[in-house]
Amino acid sequence: MSLPVNKNSDDYRFYKTLNMDVQLKPSSETSQHYDVQMENGDFVNVSGKKSLYNAIVIAIMTRFNELQDIPLYNGFGCRAHELIKARKTEMVKYEIELFITEVLENMRRIKEINSVELIESENHNYKINYSVQSINDETVNGSVEL
Repeated sequence: MSLPVNKNSDDYRFYKTLNMDVQLKPSSETSQHYDVQMENGDFVNVSGKKSLYNAIVIAIMTRFNELQDIPLYNGFGCRAHELIKARKTEMVKYEIELFITEVLENMRRIKEINSVELIESENHNYKINYSVQSINDETVNGSVEL
């Protein structure tokens, strides 16, 4: 059995090259943790730009080599987590931006990175705003909080 797919959606018809995925959503309005979106007791499937957004969230939120026991994911994840509790200096912020950029550069579905911006939030976390160009020339903008 596979997840239901809306084959009439523009994302499915025109942006299949960006793959399909299970939709993620923040656990709550103030949470920085993501969970799988459920609807009527089943997973919600997304494709196109939403799928690329999900892939970016997963790549950034996964610690580097966290999934190393699965051969397919060896070397997967983001090293920014190593610096989250480091003293917040300009150099640390720059290194986190580099780690985020490296993760985005390693994604096959991304053709170009338009911008990566790191903002220190009120609760001493970092908010990462990004804009990327997908392999089919769609712009995906988003943010993730570490």
